[in-house]
Amino acid sequence: MISRQGVVDVGLVVVAVGFGLFILVPTIDMHSRVALVLDLALGTAACGALAGRKRFPVAVAAFAVAASAVSAFAAGASLVALFTAAIRVRTPVIAALTAAELIATFCFPLVYPEPAGFSYRTQIIMGSLMNLAVAGWGLMVRAQRNYLRAVLDHAHDLEVGQELLAATTRDQERRRIAREMHDALAHRLSLLSVHAGALEFRSDLSPEQTRTMAAVIRQTSHDALADLQDVIGILRDGSTSAGSLLEPRVGLDDLPALIDESRLSGTEVNVDQCVDQASGSASRNAAAAATAYRIVQESLTNARKHAPGSPVRIVVRSQEAGEIAVTVSTFLDRRPGPTSIIPGSGTGLSGLSERVSLLGGTFSSGRAANQFVVTARLPWGT
Repeated sequence: MISRQGVVDVGLVVVAVGFGLFILVPTIDMHSRVALVLDLALGTAACGALAGRKRFPVAVAAFAVAASAVSAFAAGASLVALFTAAIRVRTPVIAALTAAELIATFCFPLVYPEPAGFSYRTQIIMGSLMNLAVAGWGLMVRAQRNYLRAVLDHAHDLEVGQELLAATTRDQERRRIAREMHDALAHRLSLLSVHAGALEFRSDLSPEQTRTMAAVIRQTSHDALADLQDVIGILRDGSTSAGSLLEPRVGLDDLPALIDESRLSGTEVNVDQCVDQASGSASRNAAAAATAYRIVQESLTNARKHAPGSPVRIVVRSQEAGEIAVTVSTFLDRRPGPTSIIPGSGTGLSGLSERVSLLGGTFSSGRAANQFVVTARLPWGT
């Protein structure tokens, strides 16, 4: 079955042959037998050369235009070749070919004067208008194709951009899930480890203390399982409840309970908290409050992991510059202490730094003298 482009190619050759015959018939009487054979030969060669008009548009057009200056039968082939060249070659080249075609138009009436009663002037005007119209048509087709190509390229770029955006969004979502999973579960599991260790190694606990620690272990395990269910639900199908890990569901009001948990596990915690929660954007303050909570939580978890038994000081204060400052200092004992058996991933502080950066705040952590200090400044009340 012939393709659509094949039909177009055959149609153009038919047009070239038909138009060539249309020009040739009125001039037959002006030909000698030899001149007629040469005319037909040049025209046939020009029409045959149209098979390579796409691969060699300039060469085919130049040959057909030159032949049309003396061959009536080549007139149609020159127009088709000029049309193809206007679509495919650069503007300066098509300008030169059009000028050559106009020169051929001036030469043809000198070889075949007044065919079918048309004067020299009439032939010049008609031929020039026809050649310019064909060249202009070709340029218009090229412009349309370039526009369509640009539209398709733009659509492809948009599609690729949407795919990249979707991939980036998925990656960010995974990182948020991993960060929230680390923040929530690391704290709970460290509490489990501390209380389980106390039950394992301390034989002086009263029945009441044992029951209290067992209750803490049970509640902490329950909370950890609930967090895991949230995470698994998100990873499985993207669905989650209103209390999702991806929503700020903790804040400064939850700090007392967090600190009581740490004190119950044996950590000495001193708190200095003074925050104006009545000003600013509620949603923005909620995100900052959740981040402040996570900073304190991660710091307490790290204290239990890496400096068990060391006192911790927490300072959370509003600043006049529209910020909330969070500082958590773990006082390190210079004497060799017990080695923590709680493993760590090493990603908690880097995750906090990323979280603070996303809110437009600043974060730092490191050892200063006999303390390990975590400091953050978060936008607040704006």
